[in-house]
Amino acid sequence: MYEPSYRLINPQANRSFVFKWEAFDLTTRWHCHPELELIYFMKGRSNAIIGNGFNEFEAGNLVLLGSNFPHVLQENPTYRLQYPEEKPFGLIIQFREDFLGEPFRNAPELHPLRNLFQLAKRGLVFGEKVGRIAKPLLEQMNLVQDARKLILLLEILLSLAESDDFSFLLHEDYYFDFSQDEERMWRVKQYVFANFKEQLSIDKAAELANLSKTAFCRYFKSRTLKTFTRFINEVRVAYACKQLLNRDFSIGAVCFEAGFNSLSYFDRIFKEITGKTPQEYRQVSLFIHG
Repeated sequence: MYEPSYRLINPQANRSFVFKWEAFDLTTRWHCHPELELIYFMKGRSNAIIGNGFNEFEAGNLVLLGSNFPHVLQENPTYRLQYPEEKPFGLIIQFREDFLGEPFRNAPELHPLRNLFQLAKRGLVFGEKVGRIAKPLLEQMNLVQDARKLILLLEILLSLAESDDFSFLLHEDYYFDFSQDEERMWRVKQYVFANFKEQLSIDKAAELANLSKTAFCRYFKSRTLKTFTRFINEVRVAYACKQLLNRDFSIGAVCFEAGFNSLSYFDRIFKEITGKTPQEYRQVSLFIHG
């Protein structure tokens, strides 16, 4: 089997972890990333390459994959033939072991989580016993604000850590060392995070990655499934989301503070990424947060 590609996971606005409640993307390449990945299959049936094995998952399955664990979800031909208009649907949560910071990660009370993350290097699929506890909490996550999402995530992870109702997907730890590739992407990410309010240069990013401009564009798209411009816009929108919670800032001020130089472009990109206009996002967010 060919070597998996390194995938850059872009953080979401106002969250320390990535939360995706949507139809599964079954068109990606075999890949891995430093983030652990919790997958709750809610509808349909999907094939998957997990580590060096082939698997089939259906509604109700709950899986936890460790850091840098190669995987990809794929179309199940039988399900596709039976239900051509329906796409497998579920919840994906991606997070780093230190997503709440090193002091929290190393707290003695969280030893069960550290053990869980170690076990996840072999891939874990959980049974019905623990599922009866975790699945209602997972489904509740889509209905609550971000602070409660975090609390629910910790409760879910602790429930998984305290249970012996699981089986391994592989017989041994399976992960790739992408330290060199990760270092390259880290340099590019740091450049964007430090300078997103200013005019960013693809040439500078390519230089940091030690690639030509053309090679960098191909490299970045293969690792992120998005263009460099799209990544920059997502970082800017994530920052804008935080600023919109401050009533003292006008939407125009937030636009330019986040690095956009056109209000109409800001409105269009913001809605493309969040599904709401900046004004709609502010109204909903201020209502939730008081």
